[in-house]
Amino acid sequence: MRVVVFGASGVQGAHQVPVLAQAGHDVVAISRTPKPLEISGKKIETFAADFTDKAKISKALSGADVVFLNLPSTSFNPSGPILQGAKDIGEAAKEARVKLIVFNTSMPVPKEPQNIIAQDDRREMKRLLRETGMPVISIEPVVYIDNLLEGWALPPIRDRNTVVYCHKPELQVSWICHHDVAQLMVAAMQRPELAGRDFAVGGPETVRLEQLTGKLSRAWGRKLEFECQTVKDFCEKIGATMQGRGLETEKIISQMFKAYTYYNEAEDEPFNVDMGPVLKELPVQLTPIEEWAKRRSPPGW
Repeated sequence: MRVVVFGASGVQGAHQVPVLAQAGHDVVAISRTPKPLEISGKKIETFAADFTDKAKISKALSGADVVFLNLPSTSFNPSGPILQGAKDIGEAAKEARVKLIVFNTSMPVPKEPQNIIAQDDRREMKRLLRETGMPVISIEPVVYIDNLLEGWALPPIRDRNTVVYCHKPELQVSWICHHDVAQLMVAAMQRPELAGRDFAVGGPETVRLEQLTGKLSRAWGRKLEFECQTVKDFCEKIGATMQGRGLETEKIISQMFKAYTYYNEAEDEPFNVDMGPVLKELPVQLTPIEEWAKRRSPPGW
């Protein structure tokens, strides 16, 4: 099948392209400024387009069978253009007779609104896409384990062998890697009759931060400590890093406080996913935490 991947140069889309290519599909990797791309000796078609440029979107979708859709987070970006982009992609896909959109929400999207803008925007994107008449399957990851190796989570691991995360000690988390989300999206693409469904997805193991740290210690061959950061401390530290960057820091931090309080305290445990029922419908081999860690070590070690 010919599969168009939006956000192909981002960390999530960059995992979807090789999984699709290695499964034998013809991939079109869309990003603002694509670079030449080759997977296992095969050149991958690239296309330069911004999600706000409807004319280019329409051209990119010509002849496509399926769309893999990754959109920027509205935690740090204005909602309006991204919501409009979702609608435009849905309309262009409909006009191009694309058979299916597989939408990666990149985060949990609870059925009941929590007054958390990023979640509400993801829910609205799903509505806008489906309102166009396009068949849509939504894949909704909980927490990416890859996040440990970038951003604010990396320095404590790299510099002082400590896993620091804003999870309370007893929080059960089904960490998932980018590769497994890509695999689940490919499995969803092969089940078009599942259009209209939303799948919360996690990894094969659900662990507390202490247990995660033990598994990483074994895989990386060094003793790691762990620190369960409070929501207040996390938000204060993130806020300090945003100063002078032209961001609406107060608004962003307020939303982050709501989100992480919800993730830590919600009765429905949004980070805890039973993958048994999901795997019956989307059968893939998920990656255990230690296996993932053996393939990837912290940059700078």
